[in-house]
Amino acid sequence: MFFARFSAVLLLASFSVAVPSGSLDDQWVYLNKTVDGRLHTAVPFARPCFQQSTLSGSYDEAACLSVETNYLNATVRSGTFATYMATQSETCQKTDAQCTLDWQNITDPAASAAPRTCSQGSISPYYASFANFVSSLLLIFSNQIDVKCAKDVQAAFAFSEKTGVHVVIKNTGHDYKGRSSSPNSLGLWSHNLKSMSYIRQFRPQGCPSHTTFSAATIGAGVQHTELFEFAEAQGVTLPGGACSSVGVTGGYLQGGGHSWLSNIYGLAVDRVLEFEVVTPTGQHLFANACQNSDLFFALRGGGGGTFGFVLSATTKALPKVSYTSVEVTYASDNTTLPKFVSFLISNAVQWSLDGWSGQIRPGSKLVLTAVNTTEAEATAYMSSLRDLATEINGTFSVATTPSYLAFHKTFVIPDALNELDGIPQTIGSRLISADTFADHPDELLSSLLNIVSASAVSFIFANAPYSVSQDASLGPASVTPAWRTSVWHVIAGAGWTFDTPPEVQSLLYAGITASIDPLRAITPSSGAYQNEADLHEPDFSTAYWGENYARLEQIKRKYDPNHLLDCWNCVGWKGANDTLFSCYL
Repeated sequence: MFFARFSAVLLLASFSVAVPSGSLDDQWVYLNKTVDGRLHTAVPFARPCFQQSTLSGSYDEAACLSVETNYLNATVRSGTFATYMATQSETCQKTDAQCTLDWQNITDPAASAAPRTCSQGSISPYYASFANFVSSLLLIFSNQIDVKCAKDVQAAFAFSEKTGVHVVIKNTGHDYKGRSSSPNSLGLWSHNLKSMSYIRQFRPQGCPSHTTFSAATIGAGVQHTELFEFAEAQGVTLPGGACSSVGVTGGYLQGGGHSWLSNIYGLAVDRVLEFEVVTPTGQHLFANACQNSDLFFALRGGGGGTFGFVLSATTKALPKVSYTSVEVTYASDNTTLPKFVSFLISNAVQWSLDGWSGQIRPGSKLVLTAVNTTEAEATAYMSSLRDLATEINGTFSVATTPSYLAFHKTFVIPDALNELDGIPQTIGSRLISADTFADHPDELLSSLLNIVSASAVSFIFANAPYSVSQDASLGPASVTPAWRTSVWHVIAGAGWTFDTPPEVQSLLYAGITASIDPLRAITPSSGAYQNEADLHEPDFSTAYWGENYARLEQIKRKYDPNHLLDCWNCVGWKGANDTLFSCYL
């Protein structure tokens, strides 16, 4: 009875809300029938490379070569159920049960040869696959709702309600905190919901007839590269994140969603108009500012995998514009690094107020971008930055790109650190409020220099939507209000190897927490971006949601009263001692 031993993963299946009584075996078998027998084994990606395994299958040299070739490939990983960007999500860290390779030397036999064993880790062992699934979804976007899809999710939630089997929602697997994986869970995979539709006059359901927007409806599995190419073809702008393979409407959007140009366009939740969602209570709803507004509020920053399964989201489509970008590169040392970072601190708030937005790698480069400005105007405006670049033997350049897609290809994609896939990794972060730059410049400088020297990876996203006005007609979003008063989003990161012992991994997590603590000390009223935050964020509910958390808890109780959806540090979290989190360190 393979269903008795493991749990299952659904892509989206067929309808049956009623779950029969009987043994767990019977209920798994019945669920398999409701998805037309499409529950398939989810074998860890690197299984063919292992001689020893607790799982079915065997060593396969040809299949292993394919795995090795694609092990760090973001496209392959995001399109495979049993893989994750941060590979600790595939493992049980506490017991070191895993099936991963040596990302520093993919063909290193030490990672996969005996006595090392391939184990299931935190990956759900089964999933369902669908033929012709994407084409059937086109009905949704011709004003005909393929209710079969919603009923499939309802059936999954009904099964979970009956059996107590935990549910997780996975899109592309881009998560540092393992919120889309869990041992012995029922997974819902949204990756193949790929439909997109441009609507010139979109009216959210239940809203007055005069309430229309230029908009795009985006299926839950659409990734950012697909989004940008679609927008280019339609002659509009649909801003999005830096990582091309991240899903647009999953955890990215529901957690807030920032981009390099968030100080121009706001967060992703500031532009979303409507969600189509199935809640754990079995309701198939359209949530917007006019109906189910509490759920709309929650989905605009309350976090993915928490309030329901989002089938699609409709977001504003903005005019196509050109972008003027300033880029500085330099080689840092003990003299140039503090000089460069100190200069950034002195100018950050004014740059933000004047509409510049971008990303800074403190030890090597800066890209800041604006709209409605010429290259000559940008050069004149940034003359002091150009002088600094000359002083520290760096380069200064200005370039114009004609669209968001062109900007993304020119400046974002070449930065390889935006696509770190197939690597065990963790990060911590802090939103740096505008007043910090004037009140604590020395402490901020010291903290940033320590982060650069102590962290494997460090970023400053100079992109908080400090100068962006929100659309009041949509109501407030549920992200931390600290986003609105901040200028920078600072990140520190660490990674490890396949054979790093759990106790050393714990020390790395603690080190990330310690590296961000000085920033927490000088920004006591600020917070952190939940999708790129410390696994052990102190007072996570305040950091991620601030004053919005109490309302989010009420909404969670309304739409998921029995906690069918629970994840690490998510709204309604019961704590680390919950058996769901037994693999966490």
